[in-house]
Amino acid sequence: MAINAHLPKIRKLNTPTWITSSRKEMWLGLLDRLNSDNRSFQNFLEEYATDSDITLARRDVRDIFALDASKGVIATIIWSHARGIRVNALSLLVRDLPTLITLMSISDFGAEELNELLAQPGISVPTASKMLSACGKTYRGMTAAIIDDNVIQAIENTPLAEDFPNVTKLRNKSRSRPMPYYEAYLQDVAAICEKHDITPDMLDRYLAEDALRDLAAKPELQTA
Repeated sequence: MAINAHLPKIRKLNTPTWITSSRKEMWLGLLDRLNSDNRSFQNFLEEYATDSDITLARRDVRDIFALDASKGVIATIIWSHARGIRVNALSLLVRDLPTLITLMSISDFGAEELNELLAQPGISVPTASKMLSACGKTYRGMTAAIIDDNVIQAIENTPLAEDFPNVTKLRNKSRSRPMPYYEAYLQDVAAICEKHDITPDMLDRYLAEDALRDLAAKPELQTA
C-alpha cells in the first residue's frame, strides 16, 4: 500500500491541525448588514477573537463545542468560512441557528441528517465534513474526516489512490454524487486507520496539507 511510505510523517502530526484565520472586522461588517436582533455571532467574536483576527484550529472548535454546543456551531461556521460568506447565506444561518444547534446535537449522522445539513445555505460537502469532524461526529458509525479539493486530488490522482478502493469506484464523480463519495471516503479512511493504528485527524490533515507536496518533492514515493 502506498500509504506505508508516509506513515512515519502521518504519526508525527501532533500539532493543532486545520487552522484558519479571518478578519474580525470582516465578520462584524457582514453581521452589521443583517436584519437580525440575534447577537450570538457578535458575542462569540468578542469572546474568542483578538483585536483584529479570529483564529481557530479544529481542536479549538472541538473544545468549544464540547463546552457549549451553541458556541461550537458558531465556531464551526466561522472556522469553515475563513474567506467569508455571502450576506444572504449568513443571514439564513443566523436565522436557522437553533435548527443547526439541534441538528449538531446528533452524535451519529445518517443520510437524512447529512442531507438536512447540506440543505443549509453555504454548506457544501467539504464544509459539512469540516463541521462533522470539528464537532466530533460520526457518519453511519464512521468517525468523520475532512475532505476538500486537496484531499480529493491526493486520493484520486496520486499513487495513494490504491489505498482508497471505495473512492476509486466513484472517481471523478465527487460533484455529481457528493454523499456516496463522502461515504466511500470515510469507509476507506476507517480501513486505513484500523490497519495502521492512526486516527482520521492524522490522515485527513496529512492528505490536505502534505501529501501532494511530499509526492512532488520525492519522486521515489510515487512508486513506494
